Amino acid sequence: MSIASSGPAECTTAAYGNRADVLSANIPAGGTVTARAAARMYAALLGDVDGVRLIGPQRLREVSAVAMSGIDQIFGFPTSWGLGYSIGQLMSNAQETQTVFGVGGVGGSHAYADRASGIAFALTKNRLAPTFETAERVAGIVTKAVAGPAAM
Repeated sequence: MSIASSGPAECTTAAYGNRADVLSANIPAGGTVTARAAARMYAALLGDVDGVRLIGPQRLREVSAVAMSGIDQIFGFPTSWGLGYSIGQLMSNAQETQTVFGVGGVGGSHAYADRASGIAFALTKNRLAPTFETAERVAGIVTKAVAGPAAM
C-alpha cells in the first residue's frame, strides 16, 4: 500500500506511523518528532533555550495572534488560527485562552506554548486515538503542577 492510497483509518495506527516509507516521506503538515523535541521547539519560540531563540518577541506576537476564525471545514467545530498555529488552549474557547498557540496531531498528540505562563507542552502517543482527551487531561495536570491552581 502506498502513502497516497492510505485512508483515514490506516493513517491513525502506530503500524502506519512507524512504516519506513511514512517516516522518510515529506508529508505536508506532518512531522515525526518526540514530545521532548516539540516542547523544546515551542519553548524556543517563547524565549531563549540554550542560547537559541527561534523568533523575536514582535514576530511571536504576530504568529500567535488570531488571523482567522470560523468553522473548521473538516471537523465542523469553531476554530481560530494564527499564522500556522491554532489559537487557544486545547478544547477551550480561544477568546478565553488567547495566549496559547499550538497544534494537534494524528492520533491525539498535541503541542503548544502559552505566552502568559511561559509553559511549553507536548504529548505524543504510541496508542493512537481520534480524540485529544488524553492530551487535554495531561496538559491540565502539567499546567496545574507548573503554574499552580490559579492557572486552571
